[in-house]
Amino acid sequence: MGFFLFWRMVCADCEKLVRRVAELEARLAKYENAHTPPSLSGVHLSKVGGNKPGRKSGHEGSGRKTPEVVHKHKHLVLKACPYCGGRVKRRNARTRVITDIKPGSVQNTECEIQRSYCSKCNKVVEPVVTDALPNSRFGLQLALYITFLSVLGITLSKIRAILLHDYNLAISKGTIANTIEQLADFLGDDYEKLRQDLFKERDLFADETSHPIHGRNGWLWTFIGKTVAYLRVEMSRGQKVVQKTIQGYAGILHSDFWSAYNRLKCDKQKCLAHLTRELKHLRKKKMSPELKTYCTKLLNLLRYAVKENKHSSRFRAFCEQRLHAVIDAEYADKDCQRLNKRLRRHANEIFLFTELETETTNNHAERSLRPNVIKRKNTYGSYSLDGAQAHAIMASFYQTSQLQKLEYEPFIKELIEKHLQNKTGN
Repeated sequence: MGFFLFWRMVCADCEKLVRRVAELEARLAKYENAHTPPSLSGVHLSKVGGNKPGRKSGHEGSGRKTPEVVHKHKHLVLKACPYCGGRVKRRNARTRVITDIKPGSVQNTECEIQRSYCSKCNKVVEPVVTDALPNSRFGLQLALYITFLSVLGITLSKIRAILLHDYNLAISKGTIANTIEQLADFLGDDYEKLRQDLFKERDLFADETSHPIHGRNGWLWTFIGKTVAYLRVEMSRGQKVVQKTIQGYAGILHSDFWSAYNRLKCDKQKCLAHLTRELKHLRKKKMSPELKTYCTKLLNLLRYAVKENKHSSRFRAFCEQRLHAVIDAEYADKDCQRLNKRLRRHANEIFLFTELETETTNNHAERSLRPNVIKRKNTYGSYSLDGAQAHAIMASFYQTSQLQKLEYEPFIKELIEKHLQNKTGN
């Protein structure tokens, strides 16, 4: 009797474990959807191996090189053994270069500005201070440092803490925000030039994400190419934003299936990563065999097109023909009907990459928004539209400098100094 009682207890425990696993899988399924990032969902267009990080066998390493410039030299000598206190004899020496930082110092400069009177135009004139923005109490270096921290996704509170800790400089959050806005406003003409440079890009990647502004739902947009990035904040997620930003663009636009991009007259490549994630998510659900077969056929077609990519109009026509063989059929499943409606509308925008050498995803735009998304989660948005737009402007310059492999601060400083020199007449 004891054995049977024990066996019943074991079986009951197993049943509890099975039910618990099923419960956890159901809860996980609720959080995974078509918009779940690949890093969380484990869904990828191509198979990713489980290689360990670091240098691979046979590959050249990319470790940090010894600095060419050494600012300080130290000579370290032992007078006695640190273990037993005995006498030591000097042998060969080794070198070790240590790179470190120290809290910076604050420099206050008093500028005595000589005012003059012009008898020709009857105006009081004075020289321009080239080390700071007009009417600003902060120098260019400090203003650029503040904006640099901001575009990295650091909040105003943390920027204030960094300045206080490293420089013993107490600046309010409002003053920090005003500094960013002032710098962004000063570079307004250069920001517009970034927008115009978008039209020179052969491939343009676009995306948008929500950005709360003082309790209202705004949107942060990004339009980014290989050499230029342009971000803007709008209260709309509609097609008017796309039209006033890149109306007339004649290159290849990469985006998800959001309808705001539909009316733009140019070649389009829809993001296959978005489509793949959605199809895999639907296939995981408890659903009809019809939908499972439907998703499997489309996934196999996408994998085949990516693998056999031949960059020819003939191959593109072949892939689109196979696509229509799936989406032109009649289905009873509502999810099949919904996907069919979308895919029929964009049937000629899915396999453009098979004819033209271009990317298959919109990941370039999503990476552009990532720092801003992190900052949004930490701050819950922006207090004002002007503040949000100022951050977008400076983020545009920062990302553009990264795309062009330029250092951010010298890049911005050159633009600012050019404007200031023009005001001096030099």
